[in-house]
Amino acid sequence: MTQVDSMMQRRRPVVWMRFVAGSSAIGVLALLSWWGISRVITHAEGSLPSQVAAADLIVALAGNPDRRTYALSLVKQGIAPEFMSTLFDPSCLREGRSGPACVMRVRNTIDEALVLRRIVDRERYTTVIVVTSRYHLARARAVFRVIFAGRATAIHFVATPGNSPTNVQIRREARSYLPSLAGALLARSVPSLYEWALRNQLVCSDMVKPSGT
Repeated sequence: MTQVDSMMQRRRPVVWMRFVAGSSAIGVLALLSWWGISRVITHAEGSLPSQVAAADLIVALAGNPDRRTYALSLVKQGIAPEFMSTLFDPSCLREGRSGPACVMRVRNTIDEALVLRRIVDRERYTTVIVVTSRYHLARARAVFRVIFAGRATAIHFVATPGNSPTNVQIRREARSYLPSLAGALLARSVPSLYEWALRNQLVCSDMVKPSGT
C-alpha cells in the first residue's frame, strides 16, 4: 500500500463523519423551522374589528365563502363603507358590467396582494381591513407585508369566527409559508421571474376560483 492510499483510507472516515454531521445539522434546522412556522400559524391572531378606528374598505380574500359572509357583516355594522372581493375588480362592477367581465383571475395570495395594492393606489385608500380564515392568517399577513412594504396604507387582518386551525390546515400552510414569501419577494422585485416560478410550480397556487360578486 502506498502512502497516498494510506492517507485516503484515513480521510474517508473523517469525510463521512463530516457528511453525517452536516446532514444532521440541516435536518435539525429544518425541523426547527417547521416547528417555528407551525407555531406562528397556530397562534396567529388578527385584529378585532373594534380595534380599527375607521377603515375605508373591507376586503374578503378568495377561498372559504365564510370570508365574504363575515366581511359583508362588518360592512353592515358600519366598520367600513365599502366591500370588495379580490376575485372581482370593484371599479368594473361599479360601471354596471357583469361579474364574468370583471374577474381579476387571481391565482394565489400573492396575486391578491398585488391586485389590492393596485386598487389601493388607484382609489387612495388609507386604511383597509382584510378578512381571511384563521389558518390562513399568518401566511397572508406575511405576504401582504412584503407586497405593501413602503406603502403608507394601514392593512389590518381580521380572522373569520370559528375553530382553531386543524392539523391538516397547519401542515398545508407550513409547506406553503416560505415558498409564498419567496414568491412575494419575486413578484415585488422581478415580476417576470415570479411568473416563471408560478408556471413551474415553485410558488404555490391556491387555485382560487370565482364564486360570486
